[in-house]
Amino acid sequence: MKTILRLKHWQVFLILLLIMLIGNTEIGGQEDLNIFLSLTGLLLYLTILVAYGHYLYDYLPRRVELNYNLFIINSFIFAVVVIAATTLFGPEGLHLTGLYALPIFYVFYAAYYTLAFPARVLKSIELNRNVEFGEYLVLAIGFIFWPFTIWFIQPRVNKIVAYGQIQPDEKQTIVNNN
Repeated sequence: MKTILRLKHWQVFLILLLIMLIGNTEIGGQEDLNIFLSLTGLLLYLTILVAYGHYLYDYLPRRVELNYNLFIINSFIFAVVVIAATTLFGPEGLHLTGLYALPIFYVFYAAYYTLAFPARVLKSIELNRNVEFGEYLVLAIGFIFWPFTIWFIQPRVNKIVAYGQIQPDEKQTIVNNN
């Protein structure tokens, strides 16, 4: 899965299009199969986000501290809740009101953190420091609008991976100068 960081932007674009095709395929009269295909597409998309967050985390400068465990836990929680809600309630969806809706707010946070963590890691590597919310917000929005923004994100990832074999001080100088 680490090879996803080395792929060219057009290759990742085709993978993401295939995932979207799987997730958006519907077969008439086959509700269970449609739910399975939808969940498969979502989980594959989530897997790619987790792969970016996981493998780019290895390239972070030592002085940058991000909560990797929270990222993994939130990704897991988001995936489990979506699978459970889709499996149990199907296309009708889940409707909660009052105090029962409060846990859903954490699920929204988990989804946000799953999208924002790879963006924050990428921006922190590029700037060689901890970044603020406003500095990685546009990049996080870019992760939402995949596969179209992969044309801008993947070349940045390729540059980081290409210089990953160089000493950390040299790597940061090269990445910041380009």
